[in-house]
Amino acid sequence: MPPVSGRGQTRYRRVGPLHPAGRHCYTAGERVTYGGMTDAFRRIWNAALAAVATIAALDVPARLVLAPGGGPPASEALFTFFFVADLARRLAESLGAAAGPADDGPGRRGRRIAVWAWLAVDLAAALPLASLCGMPGLGLLRLAKLGRVAQEMARQRHRAAGAMPALRFVFFAYRLVLAAHWLACGWMMLRPPEAGATAAGYLEALYWTVQTLSTVGYGDVAPSNAAQMLYAVMVMVFGVGVYGYVIGNVAGLLTRVDPVKTRRRETMQTLEAFMAYRSLPESLRQRIRDYYAYLWDKRLAFDESSLIAALPPGLQVDVALFLKRDIVENVPLFAGAGEAFIREIALQMKPAVFMPGDVVYRKGAASRDMYFITRGRLEVVSPSGSVIAVLKDGDFFGEVGLVLGARRNATVRAITHCDLYMLDHDLFARIAAHHPEIAARLTEEARRRQAE
Repeated sequence: MPPVSGRGQTRYRRVGPLHPAGRHCYTAGERVTYGGMTDAFRRIWNAALAAVATIAALDVPARLVLAPGGGPPASEALFTFFFVADLARRLAESLGAAAGPADDGPGRRGRRIAVWAWLAVDLAAALPLASLCGMPGLGLLRLAKLGRVAQEMARQRHRAAGAMPALRFVFFAYRLVLAAHWLACGWMMLRPPEAGATAAGYLEALYWTVQTLSTVGYGDVAPSNAAQMLYAVMVMVFGVGVYGYVIGNVAGLLTRVDPVKTRRRETMQTLEAFMAYRSLPESLRQRIRDYYAYLWDKRLAFDESSLIAALPPGLQVDVALFLKRDIVENVPLFAGAGEAFIREIALQMKPAVFMPGDVVYRKGAASRDMYFITRGRLEVVSPSGSVIAVLKDGDFFGEVGLVLGARRNATVRAITHCDLYMLDHDLFARIAAHHPEIAARLTEEARRRQAE
């Protein structure tokens, strides 16, 4: 799956056979499923399907208690259309995946069973069985589509890990609203026939349900028969569980309201204890505090190299090229070096941070690294102390020393907080050894630049 790269982005084109273990392939700059649906349209479709499934979950139980003898409303056609279309899409994807290269892994059989079991659920939700069989109760099979909504919720939690607390509240409120509606409908079904099934009756049932679930009061709407008493007991027990769940989760979320701040506070406490134990001077302590404050404010103190190294090799290349391709290609010394060389260089560049006043290297020091500036300003200082040049975002320095190993001919010092990428001399030499023709051209060009 070779990348097709432009400035600031990496696209993909499909090459060779489809991936044997899944249903996804890459083409024309966006991922496409076997059903021919792009990721963007897939997300829109899933959102629309979730909305229709939610409407069905509210509408079908309400019709059972408010209009049990009525004919099929227009909403039934909406549910059938969406659910049948979704069934066809998922069936096409499943058949496409089955037609791909064989995968005899230990979980293959289990995955196939799960796929076809879910398709059976989709089929049950898609068919208008209540109308076909004349049994309104069969309409409750529409609610099976909420299983797909639960799957999409799980995917959203996985994608939006940073917004997990908010999503948990939203999804819990969604489930609670559905549960309250269903319990209110159940309470109405247990009412005496003479009470009637009206909108006012539903409002009273919903009021009873909410006050029972929330445990804020009970008694003004009381059960009048044994069935209602048993139902009330069940709802009260359920309400105690809901109350405990809400209180427990609120307490947990308050303690983890901002995990980044919590981690920052713990790190700084440990750091302060270390500095006090080692009796570091106050000036040095302040520099260390400033360094960590910058990391937390601008980078959340994550280790970019470790995060990228934990990815699969293909993703490592894609992420490295996305972050560093433009930086590397801006270096005249590397112009025309070739895609393979650029890829290896990008993978070996490591992030580095310098504080205001920090010296990156001094004149006469051994040339061990080359630097690329992503954020910040640095000054090049002559032996006499005068500023020769000011380097800014997108600039680079140390390239001649990286190739030739010559000693530094000037001092480079940070003016502001600086985020750099660093390319180590030994790693560069190892890469150059794999590309002797490029290495010879780079050496020639570096000597010419040194002589200027």
